[in-house]
Amino acid sequence: MTTIQLMHNKKTMRVKVAKMTVYKQAKIIEATSKKNQTYYLFFYKDRYINAKKTTSIKLQSFLKTALQSGISFAGNHPLIHVLLQEDTYRLTANNQMVQKLSNKYSELETLYILAMFDNYVNNKKITALCKNTFYNYRRNGQLKKAFRIIANYAQVRPHDPFVKEMLQHFDFQKYKEQYRNLDQLTKEWSDPLYLESVYFEQHFPESVINTFIEQYDKEKRKFDLLLLTFIKCTSKNMVIKLEQLITEQLDKEDQIALWGEVLTQYPKPQEIIDILVKVEGYSEILHYYLHHTEAINDRALFEKVLTMASSKRLATNYRAVLHALIYVYKNDTAQLERTLHQTIKKLLPHLSLKEIITELKNTELPIMQKLQKMDQFSDNPDKQFALGEIYFDLEQYDQAIACFEWEMELSPNDPAPIQYLYKSYLAKGDQTQANNYKQLMTNISS
Repeated sequence: MTTIQLMHNKKTMRVKVAKMTVYKQAKIIEATSKKNQTYYLFFYKDRYINAKKTTSIKLQSFLKTALQSGISFAGNHPLIHVLLQEDTYRLTANNQMVQKLSNKYSELETLYILAMFDNYVNNKKITALCKNTFYNYRRNGQLKKAFRIIANYAQVRPHDPFVKEMLQHFDFQKYKEQYRNLDQLTKEWSDPLYLESVYFEQHFPESVINTFIEQYDKEKRKFDLLLLTFIKCTSKNMVIKLEQLITEQLDKEDQIALWGEVLTQYPKPQEIIDILVKVEGYSEILHYYLHHTEAINDRALFEKVLTMASSKRLATNYRAVLHALIYVYKNDTAQLERTLHQTIKKLLPHLSLKEIITELKNTELPIMQKLQKMDQFSDNPDKQFALGEIYFDLEQYDQAIACFEWEMELSPNDPAPIQYLYKSYLAKGDQTQANNYKQLMTNISS
């Protein structure tokens, strides 16, 4: 799980990131301390603003709406790693926060960001700031700017009575009508804050994607560009753009994880599988194949994926793995036998024979016969040599050694179990023990 450090009054604490929620221009990180205290870190676009310890969430707050209506990502998601570029984040008091916002952002953005904190800041103070800004423009005859203030404020605090009243005022009906024409507003790009909020709620229609990509590029909003390209990756052009952004911003492990998510939603999975092959994301390909066996059209790749997968990973999904093998090679018994043989070698250290046999009960292959013999011989002291040979063939050297040691005790002058013990230890990489049995073979021969 991703961890970060929070600093407050020169004291620091380590917290675990539970999730990230994206809602309009906000990115909200939920984090938990060792004492199970909850903190929310607020980002505006891709810039950190402040963090707040949270014991309750108000019903009509921006935070409540964001958590209910936003897009959420689990705590170790690659996108979170991109957003959290710093290790330490400072908590500041509300007055300090307002001052910093006023120094850094326009009146419109300052009000917008402050409204994002309505769970923590006195709502009367936020409304007072909105009214003050609004009336300053209105008194100066700047009605369009005044309307822009309340139009954007409504995107954060739609339940505010003052905003509701002003949006219905006769003076602003002309601008309200203009704002209904989103196509023209987008073409002019005259209120990007409003457009981004509205189009987020509309899940960014395809008609505006290129416009937002261009604007994010101009504003150098790399995180937002990556996020938008990721959630709207449904075409070849978007894949090309996403590949460029992923390569620039993510390490190899996160690249693989993110492409694995794209693979589950992209209409032409083979294009994403080809990219995963380039970055050696075989685990993600395996995960996809096991849930979409009909997509396995490259046997060589499937076999490589099985080879690259850890034995523990295969064992965890052994039913799906074995069923996929039977499906893929249903018309090629020889290749099914070879691939099953290699796969079962990796499964045996983690599974019982009965579990594997149960899944292969409808197959009539040499490997199945071996498994059945292993099951029959396991409790038969007279069959330990034969059992050891099967274990050796399946590269289960510890079990083979136990069988051949038993056989050697029964027949100390028989070179056959000693030869197998020599080969088993050699295969395990234990040269010392292998040499001991090699010497023992020499002594018996002489």
